[in-house]
Amino acid sequence: MTRILVSLRTGLHLTFAFLLLLGLFRYTGADPARLAGSPVLPLAIGLAGTYAVGTVWAPARFAPGWLAVVTVLWCGLVAVSDHFVWVLFPLALLALHLLPRWAGLVSVVVLWAIAAFVPRILHPEGWTTGSALGPAIGTIMAVAIFVVYRTLHSEAARHREVAQQLRSTRAELAVTEHEAGRMEERERLSREIHDTVAQGLSSILLVSRAAQASLARADTATAAEQLATIEEVAAENLAEARRFVRDLASPSLGESVPGALRNVIERARARQEALGDPVEISLQLVGDTGRGVPEPVARVIVRAAQEALTNVLRHAHADMAVVTFAVWEDSVTLDVFDDGDSFDGEYGYGLRGLEARVAAVNGNLDVLTGDGTTVVVSVPLTSAKDLP
Repeated sequence: MTRILVSLRTGLHLTFAFLLLLGLFRYTGADPARLAGSPVLPLAIGLAGTYAVGTVWAPARFAPGWLAVVTVLWCGLVAVSDHFVWVLFPLALLALHLLPRWAGLVSVVVLWAIAAFVPRILHPEGWTTGSALGPAIGTIMAVAIFVVYRTLHSEAARHREVAQQLRSTRAELAVTEHEAGRMEERERLSREIHDTVAQGLSSILLVSRAAQASLARADTATAAEQLATIEEVAAENLAEARRFVRDLASPSLGESVPGALRNVIERARARQEALGDPVEISLQLVGDTGRGVPEPVARVIVRAAQEALTNVLRHAHADMAVVTFAVWEDSVTLDVFDDGDSFDGEYGYGLRGLEARVAAVNGNLDVLTGDGTTVVVSVPLTSAKDLP
């Protein structure tokens, strides 16, 4: 639209030059010598020069004065010959553009009156009704063109404003997305720390207290087993922490899902034995568990087993737990059942984090209560969405 406006302004200047040259050509006719001793040529040169200076250099505060000088020079040409009447057309556009609305309209009417009736007074021999109607039609066309130009100019200004708003909105959106990304990353790191280092440190703390109690009873054999458990858990968590710090990503499973689940179960069983409160935990595999599972889904399944077993050991007071991992044609499921106290329905931080993990791969988390508690995780294998 800006190019259209520039083209219209350029067309206005070219129209002015064309009509001025046309008036000179018609005035001289076939006799260029007619210009000798006539004021037409000095007036035409003065008008062209003044107009050119105004288009190249015309501060806004001088625009009305410049227009007045141009109008006076044009009036001088019209007084000499009615062939210059049609320069009225670009002058009317200039008056509408440079002057306030009503002043511009009044000026246009005055310019039309000069073009229509000054030749009648000074050159009555060639004047007809068409000499007044012609300039009137040209003036009306000039007003119509100006209205179109002003509409396009307003539309261009509105588009520029909208574009600026869009740029501002895009910048604000980028800041918002950046902040949301930071918050999402903080949440992910929080879940990772909770599911790895925090759980390991909790186990070390509990087993160390049990080892102190064994030493107080002078039960060195049990204390030695408990210290070995502490060392094993500490080594595992140190390795996890190093991987976590190295790439700030969830640790790779490094093995199949059934193998990772067996390790989770063994660690949970060893911890409870070290605490002197053993829990029977078993693993059941259903379906094609040898089939490859996408890394994001596998990671969620293993983390779900860790969180569910942690809750069983901490809160359920269960004697037995069963972990069931199933691979179906279009989904995988994990069920963790225990025969302990029923779930009270309130999600703690761990379950809320697990729910977010499962949702990130388009899965579902359900906690069923009754005779014991069952945590059910279902994830579609068609999901291509990765964890945050």
